[in-house]
Amino acid sequence: MFARIVGSLAAIGVYGLTMMLLLPRLLLSSGQVAGGQLANSDASFVGASVQMGLNSRFGALPAVVLAIVLLAIWWKPLRQRFGGRSMAVGLFLLAGIAPAQAYYDKTDYTEAYTILPNESAFWIPDAGANKDSQTQFDSEAYLNANKVPLKRFIVPHVKLQGSGGWYDFYVPAGRLIIVDRTTYSREWVDSAERGTSRKKEGFPCQSIEGLNITVGISVGASVSEANAAKYLGRFGVLPITGDRTNPAVIFNSVYYSRRLAEVMDDVGRKKVQTLVCNEIASRTFDKANAEANQIMEAVSKKATDYFASVGITLDFIGWADTFSFDKEVQDSVNRRYIASQDKEIATALAPYADTIQKLAAASALRSFGDHSDGKLPTTIVGLPPDLGGLLGTLLRTGAPPAPPPPAH
Repeated sequence: MFARIVGSLAAIGVYGLTMMLLLPRLLLSSGQVAGGQLANSDASFVGASVQMGLNSRFGALPAVVLAIVLLAIWWKPLRQRFGGRSMAVGLFLLAGIAPAQAYYDKTDYTEAYTILPNESAFWIPDAGANKDSQTQFDSEAYLNANKVPLKRFIVPHVKLQGSGGWYDFYVPAGRLIIVDRTTYSREWVDSAERGTSRKKEGFPCQSIEGLNITVGISVGASVSEANAAKYLGRFGVLPITGDRTNPAVIFNSVYYSRRLAEVMDDVGRKKVQTLVCNEIASRTFDKANAEANQIMEAVSKKATDYFASVGITLDFIGWADTFSFDKEVQDSVNRRYIASQDKEIATALAPYADTIQKLAAASALRSFGDHSDGKLPTTIVGLPPDLGGLLGTLLRTGAPPAPPPPAH
């Protein structure tokens, strides 16, 4: 009995030493070869799949050997105690160490994810020189060749040393990070009848004088394949819900980036509003109205530069609505505009006042009769009311004397 106990302890010790030496190598190997699945190569996929399968089996092999050795050491006493059931006991022990599958489990089954056409994917090994060994699914190359990018990716698992005593848990050899590159467009306006949202989403700004100016913006954005890593580095991934000390959270295999819509509705909108209002606030009320194109040109350049620095491509940006002011200000603007237009028309007609007066006199003479009051007309029939009023002013200021009454 003493010899069996010593032999069992020796076998367990050898198993522990073997796993200590083997597991780090399997972790590095599985993490590095898994990236071959993202390459546009049949050979890379086959090589990665075979190597990951071998690594998984090698990880389980020491446990199988240990079970066989322990069964051999204790075979005789087990057979004497359990008789014909000893074989069933042995098979049960061997079955207990069969590979299983999960991100944190005693077994190792297949864990697969699909990378869609609007997504970029990064495989990052958990250990070693993962700056050099991480890989990316180059979906842009597919698009440039008029092909649809899509991949199934299998996450490899290896045993984590010391995670489960003499029989350790399987964990992912790396992490798959998926970036959603779905394009984005919005129309931020105050109107409930138009725009992306029924809420008031216009940008309230002020001129130098403190007069309120509300504007609407139309914007479109996207994340290119080349900028996916920059975007991911700036805005990160969605947090995994749950207790971060829970192994199911610690060893989660796949992470998703923050959606572009979420980023643009938050950070993007605030940045655009800051740029627009800064431009308006640096101008007087009249100048802001007159320089709408220059304002948008400045906003477009600054917004394009900023978004490019965080991995976002600004596809377009422009005005989506008329400038809106407080009612009293709008009424004043309307009155001032009408007055200025009246003045321009009067100025334009002033050189022709004498001719207009003569035409009016001729018209009066032709229509002079018993019903006449003996005065020249102050308007010319057929002119628009506004224009007729202006001409009437000219006629009244320079009308010739009335003709003498007819002799009887």
